[in-house]
Amino acid sequence: MDDDRPLRMKDLERITGVSRSTIHYYARLSLLTPPKKTGKTMAYYDGRHVQELEKIKGLKAQGYPINYIKEMLSAGGEVGPGTQAECVEARRTDRRQKIMDKAVQIFARKGYHQTNVTEIARAAGVGHSTFYIYFPSKIALFTECVDRVFQEMFAGVWEEIKGEKNPVERIRKRGEAVLKSYPQFIEMMSVVKSVEEDEPELETKKREIYKSIVETVKRDLENATEAGLLQVADIEVAAYLLVGFLESALLLMTMNNNYSVDQILQVVNELIFNSQPG
Repeated sequence: MDDDRPLRMKDLERITGVSRSTIHYYARLSLLTPPKKTGKTMAYYDGRHVQELEKIKGLKAQGYPINYIKEMLSAGGEVGPGTQAECVEARRTDRRQKIMDKAVQIFARKGYHQTNVTEIARAAGVGHSTFYIYFPSKIALFTECVDRVFQEMFAGVWEEIKGEKNPVERIRKRGEAVLKSYPQFIEMMSVVKSVEEDEPELETKKREIYKSIVETVKRDLENATEAGLLQVADIEVAAYLLVGFLESALLLMTMNNNYSVDQILQVVNELIFNSQPG
């Protein structure tokens, strides 16, 4: 096509298959080069506008929202289609990662049910509707970042007690920190279990989360056994039982508020630690 040949609006519609109202909409968003006007109602387009419209159509066909196309075209200048697509993809990836990063922080602090999409979107600096471009639902987002949520939670717990040298005291303090600071642990594990059938990859993530927590407790038990502070026949079994205790204790506290963290820890101390040889 001769890029210099003037085109009326009806010609542009016919060539590109884009409706008049859509062309005007793109023009208002500054996605198109302004046409040459010869009067208040007379405007002429050319091959450059055809190329711009085809470019927009191609990007929309790839699933890119119009606001990102606008950002990309504004920042990209006269770049080729391949580079433009890469630019848009980079923006999408960065925005998606930011949503996940903020979600991890909020889920870890508040739990699953007390967190809502609007809060995550606001923290990530995106609109409510933009959130759903990247994730179809809150549970879909949680599924993707649940392992990072637990890492965030327990990194804080382990940080609180890293200065404790006595391995038995470390175990006690880990339990206390989880019970007092992260009652949402049991809630989020319940969410993971409830969607396992629909999200098979969550089974793998759940196993990885448990293994990470158990390995930390296991090291404390090994150190306590080596120091003669505990006598444990099977350290791995004991580590899993202690992690299971955390889940059961948190569940008990949610079902019966008559029990305090100190009371529960006193019981486990009597059952496990006081029964060990001095």
